[in-house]
Amino acid sequence: MSSNHRDDSGLFLTDHASEIHIEQIKLLFQFSKTAFLATPVLALVFVQVHWNYVPREALLVWLVVMLLLTAVRYFQVKAFLSKDASYSDAIKAVRLFLLGVFFAGSLWGVAGGFFYLEESPAHKLFLAYLFGGIVAGSMTTLSSYRWAFLIFSVPAMLPFTYQIMTHSSESNLAMAATYLLFLVLMIKISRRNYHNVADTLRLRFENSDLVQRLLAAKDQQLATNVKLQAQIEEKKHAERKLQIVNNELEQRVIERTEALVQSNDKLEQEKELFKVTLASIRDAVITTDEQNRITYLNPTAELLTGTNNAEVQGVPFHWAFQFVDAAMQESINILIADQHFKKNDAYGDRQECLLIRKNNQKFVINYAVAPIYDGKGNVMGSVLTFRDVTEERKLTQKLTYQATHDALTNLLNRNEFESRLAQILESTREYQSHALLYLDLDQFKVVNDTCGHNAGDELLRQVSALLHARLRSGDTFARLGGDEFGIILEHCPQQKALRIAKMLCDLVQDFRFQWQGKTFSIGVSIGLFPINQTNISLAKALSAADSACYAAKDSGRNRIHVYQEKDSILLKRSGEMQWLPRIRQAIEDDRLLLYYQPIILISTEQKAEEHGEILLRLQDEQGNLISPGAFLPSAERYNQMLTLDRWVVERTLHLLSTALSKDRQVVYAINLSAQSLGDKDFLDFVVNGIKRNQVSPSSLCFEITENVALADLKHVTRFVTTLKKLGCRFSMDDFGSGLSSFGYLKDLPLDYLKIDGRLVKDMTTDPIDRAMVEAIHKIGHIMQLKTIAEWVENDATQHLLKEMGVDYVQGFWLASPYPIEGKVRKKSADDPD
Repeated sequence: MSSNHRDDSGLFLTDHASEIHIEQIKLLFQFSKTAFLATPVLALVFVQVHWNYVPREALLVWLVVMLLLTAVRYFQVKAFLSKDASYSDAIKAVRLFLLGVFFAGSLWGVAGGFFYLEESPAHKLFLAYLFGGIVAGSMTTLSSYRWAFLIFSVPAMLPFTYQIMTHSSESNLAMAATYLLFLVLMIKISRRNYHNVADTLRLRFENSDLVQRLLAAKDQQLATNVKLQAQIEEKKHAERKLQIVNNELEQRVIERTEALVQSNDKLEQEKELFKVTLASIRDAVITTDEQNRITYLNPTAELLTGTNNAEVQGVPFHWAFQFVDAAMQESINILIADQHFKKNDAYGDRQECLLIRKNNQKFVINYAVAPIYDGKGNVMGSVLTFRDVTEERKLTQKLTYQATHDALTNLLNRNEFESRLAQILESTREYQSHALLYLDLDQFKVVNDTCGHNAGDELLRQVSALLHARLRSGDTFARLGGDEFGIILEHCPQQKALRIAKMLCDLVQDFRFQWQGKTFSIGVSIGLFPINQTNISLAKALSAADSACYAAKDSGRNRIHVYQEKDSILLKRSGEMQWLPRIRQAIEDDRLLLYYQPIILISTEQKAEEHGEILLRLQDEQGNLISPGAFLPSAERYNQMLTLDRWVVERTLHLLSTALSKDRQVVYAINLSAQSLGDKDFLDFVVNGIKRNQVSPSSLCFEITENVALADLKHVTRFVTTLKKLGCRFSMDDFGSGLSSFGYLKDLPLDYLKIDGRLVKDMTTDPIDRAMVEAIHKIGHIMQLKTIAEWVENDATQHLLKEMGVDYVQGFWLASPYPIEGKVRKKSADDPD
């Protein structure tokens, strides 16, 4: 649909609003095909990544809805593009399409909000890259139609951004701000792209109209000239034969002359309109004749080329300007000038190159060349249209740099590092030798905790600059995260790699970090993985280098450890690491069990009160029971104790509020690790759990080892004091590793001293152990603390402890641990009501 109106010259101009609108809709539908291919893949990747971390039923429902919506949208687009739709049909189709866009964006928004995992940085980073990529990709497919990109991107990104902002931390707020800025930039770019598309379509129709009008005017002029020539010949003939009609003939000549003048005036008006149009458009335009001599430059072309229209009239195109291929840095003037002879269509494909002005200022331009035909279809010249896209290319380069580099150190980031490492692993041949170094700074946490994150950031910048300056030009250096770095030494045998690693170690060890008058010495632990064989996976290479790095750190820090297949240190660490997924899977499969070991009262001075310790067991996939000595060391080493402690506390509180709710006179002792006591949220977790389950705090006794208390006495004191106010009890476990530890007991409001079993087990034969046990017991009683002796494994030991006045005893000889469900059944039998 289009409408016509007459301009001042009397010619009809066409308003192509409807055609432009339909073309935008077609572009929107055509560009969306790529999205229909990418959406199922991204949805499946998203589900795979989150399969073991969020409810699977919700994931499957979300995936099915996403796939159904994508299929419906695909068939709608396919149906529309398969027919020649009218304007009204196109409007209906695009409204339905925008509704589908909104639902698709909302589904991605639901995924980012509902399946957000704050405790997993890897999942947060994955979601950040996923939604950033989705929004960036949708900008290219949806920008051709107004509001389409906004309708998709806002519901897709805001829930995830909101989740980041609600989990307040500096990194989360920074990430949320970056995401909002990214969204605003994408919306602005989308809006610019939309206007560019609309302007391009409008200019295409207007240029087509102009060409048609010019050709019509030219044909009209030629016809007028033919008629005039015939009339002149007729006049001459009439003069020779019919002198008597001379006056009449002269009158007819005058009339024809006036008509010619009017026709020329119209032609001049059309020419002026053409010049005004070219002067007002945003694209630069240069026209040439059939000999490639310049005939016209519009004002935009004058501005970009730095050349005046009058100066270059009639000058060959390849003499007047300097167009250069950006990659080859070679002139392409002749190539551009000759392109129109190879084109059969009216509009050439758009390409990019550099335009260099006379003052050597460079622009990146996007250009197209098209032929100009005369009325007979012969090429009579060409038109070159181009626009300045320098800023757009700078923005693209900036975004590309940010996607592959670390913002803090300007080194490569982990993604780019892994990409390059994968390429090297894939291309490595048997005769080639490379090396992978995994670096972890020693004492970085000291600087960070002492002086703050700004000091830590500055330390990372200085160390990365220091190391980067000493590496070879062909080496790949990247920051992998935190204070960890990776280096790829290409074409570097193992011995040479060892020398380089030793040089880096010495460099960091000699480095002194200055911050606000303080000086810090640091070190670096390096794991070296030789790459001298084929078919090595990326995961294996990184895991091996990481394991070697931590082996170096465990060996005393500021050391180098070379990975070997049968390295006993790495095999031990690998065995410990294998427990981590087994522990997590056991929690998910509910294969952790609570056992109960009675603590027996032997003192006649104490009121009878049942006391016992909660112990943890793990049941493997075959149903075999695994003692804590097998998996707890791994959990402690790799920061899994907080998860286990939370499970034990939560499970115990649940039992006390349900099956064991009638055991009002029983005290249940729960061991707490250093990781839990050092976690800022664990105290609130315990307090809220006690209140939520309505458990009597006096039935809970938390055991803290002596080493943990001495390591962070201030924090432990706050933890103990807070729960003591609620009514909970506390016991100092494994007490007696040193008599110097007596001094801090008066600062902790304890209830029990649990004497270290290593002193108890030999006290009947070792007078020193016996004296130490007796001293601990007496000091405990002076401080109004009840004493518990561990590892009581015979009657003689129990008798001696009873003579000393020890209150409680515990050991496998006295009572073996049994499932706490057995205690529930026993209580049910004793109390049938």
